Amino acid sequence: MADPRDTPDPADSDVDVDDVYGEGGVTPDLLDRRPVVPRTVASLYESRPGLNPTQAARTFVEAVNLQERYGHLRVVDDLIGLQRRVGDTIERYTDKLRNAEARSGTSESARFGIGHFGGERAVVYVVDWSFFAGSLGEVAGEKFVQAAELAEREGLPLISMGASSGVRQHENVLGLVQMQRMAAAANKFQHTTNRPYISVLAGQVWGGMSASAVPVADLIVALEGTDYGFAGRRVIETFEGREVPRGLQSAEANYLDRNVDVLVKDVEELITFIGQVLTSGRHTHRLKVGDRDEPGTGTGSRTVTAGPEGFSAALWDRQEVEQSVEIPRERRDRDSASTRDSLMARYNEIAAGAGRLDTEYFLRHVFDAAVPFYNHVRFEDQKAYPSIIAALATLGGQSFMVIGDQPSYTISGGYVGKRPANPSPEDFEYAVRMMTAAERWDLPIVFFTDTLGAMPSMAAERRGQSRAIAQSIKRAASHPYPTISVISGAMGSGGGLATTPFGRETIMLDSALGFVSEPRSTASILYSVANPTVEQVGMTLETMKASALDLKAQGLVDTIVHDADDPATTAGELRAAIVKGYNAQHGLNPRRLRRQADDRLRPRTLGRLATVEERHAGSHEEQPQHQHLGVDRAEERPAAPSTERSEDRPDD
Repeated sequence: MADPRDTPDPADSDVDVDDVYGEGGVTPDLLDRRPVVPRTVASLYESRPGLNPTQAARTFVEAVNLQERYGHLRVVDDLIGLQRRVGDTIERYTDKLRNAEARSGTSESARFGIGHFGGERAVVYVVDWSFFAGSLGEVAGEKFVQAAELAEREGLPLISMGASSGVRQHENVLGLVQMQRMAAAANKFQHTTNRPYISVLAGQVWGGMSASAVPVADLIVALEGTDYGFAGRRVIETFEGREVPRGLQSAEANYLDRNVDVLVKDVEELITFIGQVLTSGRHTHRLKVGDRDEPGTGTGSRTVTAGPEGFSAALWDRQEVEQSVEIPRERRDRDSASTRDSLMARYNEIAAGAGRLDTEYFLRHVFDAAVPFYNHVRFEDQKAYPSIIAALATLGGQSFMVIGDQPSYTISGGYVGKRPANPSPEDFEYAVRMMTAAERWDLPIVFFTDTLGAMPSMAAERRGQSRAIAQSIKRAASHPYPTISVISGAMGSGGGLATTPFGRETIMLDSALGFVSEPRSTASILYSVANPTVEQVGMTLETMKASALDLKAQGLVDTIVHDADDPATTAGELRAAIVKGYNAQHGLNPRRLRRQADDRLRPRTLGRLATVEERHAGSHEEQPQHQHLGVDRAEERPAAPSTERSEDRPDD
């Protein structure tokens, strides 16, 4: 439909106004003032079709062939006595229970037992909306506790699935404490086993369930059409005194806020997804990975695809492709006249070059198989990813958790533009959750880093950017199993360090760069200007020693992989480097891994601070006893102020 604002102004022609709009009809002024509602990504979930939670739960139970345990558990006594008046009668809790049983054909809102996902068995806990709106009381809480205990005894994964309106009001605090019991049971399961705990949202999930058993899971999966939150719409509207926009608490909106890890289209995809996770996660770090086969050749380009508008399917083989664009992998730094020009070309390509290989490309081509723990969303010409993605991948029979920065793209016709990853606090918190899952599942981690830095916004600062980065750095550096860091693009500032634990095995593409802050920011600090010139940025980049060769000379990088014109060749060499890095750490206990990293990262710039006169005088009488500390007695005197590190200000 044409925008009314594009209608020609009759004053610019000799056409009579009444002939255009009709006498006494709509006037140009009225047309110009009509509100034009902009399309936003919110439109993708504001008008989405609903999900039938009862049907989803029943389809799921049948598909996994649930063998129920202790189905006879039920409420036998009303200890609270909460009542309400309905017309001329008093409705009691026991009345509600009888009515719920008659409507649903079940005796409680929850059931559990053994389910099957392909060839994998798991303990399955299901909450059915058809009974009392899936509310949680003592029976539902007890069944979750028993399900977790069964999974612990049998050494099986734990899967919770369903919809819930929250704690059952008729049991008051007796129902409320089930939140504590369920969270504690999940915690005990996670601390005593290395099997996954996956929580699936299927319908309306509120209150008690949303704030106990769900968020403590290793992985939170949601069926599209689900709504998820703690307080429901009516509660929020009563408190805030204004209407809650439709879709604001949808699973899709929660995914964009990173409260949900993965979206699946339907129960069929859900079961396939869980089966792949359980199959991939069987192997542990104790399995040895063999050597890499000889890398093959490819087309010399990478393919960027676009599907229909909306959220993609989680599994790659279920994603629709409507458009494909081949982008030649042509490095822009090879024909440069000088080192500075070469570094600037790399820097510009990292920032805007859509032909660079990204984390999803490496997941698809370096590893044998991968189960994505993320989706992308297509809106108009935008193909948007979270700034940090993760997947459970296998390579040579070994399972890895893969975590990396991921850019987004603009796809319009044959043009592909790139938007670099700038992680926010929620992205780093997601990365920490994935690292925590990897530790629980006894998995090594491969990190891919490609970011100029964390999101530089006040909103991110207020949401705890510094704390989120610190927690990510802490978790990555202390992982008790092998880690391999791959700097595939930019390792920029603390936002890049958050997914680049140094000191164990660090691989870097020869087209990548590493810096303390984005070079323009560094130049602005060095030159005390808001907008540094190209010359200033170039000199900064050249002299800050940011290339792969520089970082290897500083002892921070172990292996440099050539970023070839053929992406398949790059993927093959990178795979071989990852195998080598993993084998170098295989079999080492957590204390040894951490000690080696600490030893490798000890300061390299500490040295003797002897004065020029002392060096010329050759006074060595007392030096030997201090040389092993890297200092001499001149260090005991106050040093003169130095301007050599004036750039190390809080602005850094």
